[in-house]
Amino acid sequence: MARIAQHNSSCYFHNLRFDGGFILDWLLKNDYRHVQSDFLKRNGTFKSLISEMGKFYSITVKWDNGNTTEFRDSLKKLPMSVKRIATSFKLPDSKGEIDYEKPRPVGYIPTDEENDYLRRDVSIVALAMKEVHDSGMTRLTVASDSLAEYKRLTGSDHFKRLFPVLSEYMDSEIRRAYRGGFTYAEPRFKGRITRSGLVLDVNSLYPSVMMNKPLPYGEPQFIEGFVQPTKERPLVIFSVTFTAKIKPKHIPCIQIKGTSMFAATEYLNEIKDPVTLMVTNVDWDLYNDHYDIDVLEYGGGWRFYAVQGLFNDYINKWGEVKAKETGGKREIAKLHLNSLYGKFASNPNVTSKIPVLEDDKVKLVRGQDETRPPVYTAAGVFITSFARDLTIRAAQANYDTFAYADTDSLHLLTDDIPEAIEVDPVKMGAWKLEYYFEKAFYIRPKAYIELATKPECKIKDDEHTHTVMCNYVTHIAGLPESVTENMTFDDLVDGRILHGKLHPKTVPGGIVLKDVPFMLKL
Repeated sequence: MARIAQHNSSCYFHNLRFDGGFILDWLLKNDYRHVQSDFLKRNGTFKSLISEMGKFYSITVKWDNGNTTEFRDSLKKLPMSVKRIATSFKLPDSKGEIDYEKPRPVGYIPTDEENDYLRRDVSIVALAMKEVHDSGMTRLTVASDSLAEYKRLTGSDHFKRLFPVLSEYMDSEIRRAYRGGFTYAEPRFKGRITRSGLVLDVNSLYPSVMMNKPLPYGEPQFIEGFVQPTKERPLVIFSVTFTAKIKPKHIPCIQIKGTSMFAATEYLNEIKDPVTLMVTNVDWDLYNDHYDIDVLEYGGGWRFYAVQGLFNDYINKWGEVKAKETGGKREIAKLHLNSLYGKFASNPNVTSKIPVLEDDKVKLVRGQDETRPPVYTAAGVFITSFARDLTIRAAQANYDTFAYADTDSLHLLTDDIPEAIEVDPVKMGAWKLEYYFEKAFYIRPKAYIELATKPECKIKDDEHTHTVMCNYVTHIAGLPESVTENMTFDDLVDGRILHGKLHPKTVPGGIVLKDVPFMLKL
């Protein structure tokens, strides 16, 4: 720490949650006092930005000598592994490997190979972060950078007219209609090895919605009872109480969170007892297409002005960079394209956690309640609503072969490119062929394995289909890539215990990573 304190500086760690544990332990045990004020006015103090969920954003220290260091999390700027940073930014170094289990007692001298591993880790993130900073991205998170860029392109005054700050109550009601992506494993095909098929991904799902769909702006109008869209205000968010039953041969798309009656990740085939949801008219139209619905009550809601093209300048700028550039410039463009929409729905509750010492270990305790003005939640609500609508309707159009979906991808059990949806390798909002697979095993949402080939390795004639260079594509939520990358169908045994998932545990001095056994449930 003495060396860092010699200068005013910013210092990045890739996953500050881990390294920050050591920093906080040292500070608290060396009599540095945590302060919650906006500015560090006294030497020997520090402040931190740690969310209620325990996400570390920054630790800022005012040293005894008056210098200041801000420790930031590069993972919030580059949300990817060091290995992927090296390949995506086309850097000269690749991610190294060492024996993580090797005993290294106090006084251990690292080998040349271990020193090279450390050098690579530092060099990869440093070079990427330099390119990020040189592009003008200087804020704590990439989403904050993207919003600042959009405001710059739009103009601050025009942005305020388009997206006025709504009341806390209005924002909280609108926020009830905010939902994430559609992730679903079709019961007809999950839990067993399937036939061959293909995977399609939407080209820039959220940017395509931001360009091609009408999106809300301005002060909304409250309407009691049933909220009918109008030509002037075509987008609505409203409360409705209803029961529902899935139509034959339709994919369920209603998910109810925050109640013990239903699993939060389950899409429901039937709702027997009345439920009340806040929905967009986009969601409501989709629900009515997929379910037989009995409405008990409309509880009122808001009508919004809407226009297409609010984000065109922003999407066109970064879409052009993505299309023309390679390496870091292309990756930065992708980050800008995919990060902006979520910032509009940022939670105004920014209550932090505060580090304290307890039993010689750092403990995070809830700080004072703190809020900030919302951005414009309705924009995020409708962008995600239109995105879900696109994915679910595409899955429904291919109902007979549909096996799995995850936000912007469809996994179909067919060797033929579907005609029911638009398939194009580059058109924004169309579906791109990602790869073929020989067989697959879908466990549940966010958990599957496929024996895949690249599109160019699939050769089909009148009688035979020839494939080469098969490789496994495996995603199991809760397991790191270091474990899943070596899995095959033979590993799919119910109750099997897998090792390699590391969980951080706070100990005196900092953090240790403990291997947590993972039980595979099929």
